[in-house]
Amino acid sequence: MTTILLKEDELTKNTPLGGNIDVDKYVVAIADFQRIRVEEVLGETLYNKICEDFENDDLTGDYLKLYEDYLKPYIIHGSAMEYLLYGAYQINNGGISKHNPADSTAVDKVEVDYLVQNQRLKMEMYESRLERWLCKFHLPEYVANSNNIVNPLKSKMICGKWYLDNPY
Repeated sequence: MTTILLKEDELTKNTPLGGNIDVDKYVVAIADFQRIRVEEVLGETLYNKICEDFENDDLTGDYLKLYEDYLKPYIIHGSAMEYLLYGAYQINNGGISKHNPADSTAVDKVEVDYLVQNQRLKMEMYESRLERWLCKFHLPEYVANSNNIVNPLKSKMICGKWYLDNPY
């Protein structure tokens, strides 16, 4: 089970997502974003440490600063982006349907794409800040070594704001 690195209402309080969305509907977006993007950026060792300390309410010092100032906003906007991609759909035994409340108008794909892009831009900005902070403050768990299955920044060279594949 993936540790969800957000409190229950942090996603809806910090994004355009409404507070009446059932947590079960967006917790999948948070878990997916953490497994796909966050673990990739942090590396397995640092990711596991942050999850363990978060679960035990034991984040302190640089780890607390990393979480509060860089990681949490990154997860919030990345998870919102993920949720916006599928949030209007319901999948159940009867198939796939789209919820359409009686007193509202459904938005078209262009408008949803705009919302997704807005969250993606915020997520990428926070990702860039996170990576710069990690490079500046050398946490012992943030090391690309053979003990990590997922190695942070192993295949990236940072050049300004462009990410290039590492040819080495």
